[in-house]
Amino acid sequence: MSSTVRKRFALAATALALAGGLALAGPAHADPRGRQQTAAGTAALMPVSNTPAVSIKKVRIKGTQVALRECPRTSCIVAKRVSNTTLRAFCQTNRHTSKVSGNVWWTKVTLLQGSDPTWVSNHYLREAAPKVPHLPSC
Repeated sequence: MSSTVRKRFALAATALALAGGLALAGPAHADPRGRQQTAAGTAALMPVSNTPAVSIKKVRIKGTQVALRECPRTSCIVAKRVSNTTLRAFCQTNRHTSKVSGNVWWTKVTLLQGSDPTWVSNHYLREAAPKVPHLPSC
């Protein structure tokens, strides 16, 4: 394979990997399993994320038919309603939010089985008065 073809292939592979949420380490060649080789010759694919895994927490909804919204305001569209369930929480904010029973904090969540991110008022979260402990701000 010529060096020009190899460079184009490497560029395309890098673009595809980055679009899929992976960052490649090392020079542009792959092992027989398709993994990227590092300078030391070991395969490496590293996940890319804006939120560290340690900051993701599970939170519990208190109440029935609690609205999960597209943004952190009561005027936003309701994406889903849940009752007494556990959600995966990523971050929380009190900026540009609406107050629910005196609490201005909202948490960005997904369902445990996976879903698009939505927002829930911290008023409806157990042990989150007014904030979820150890959860970063958005």
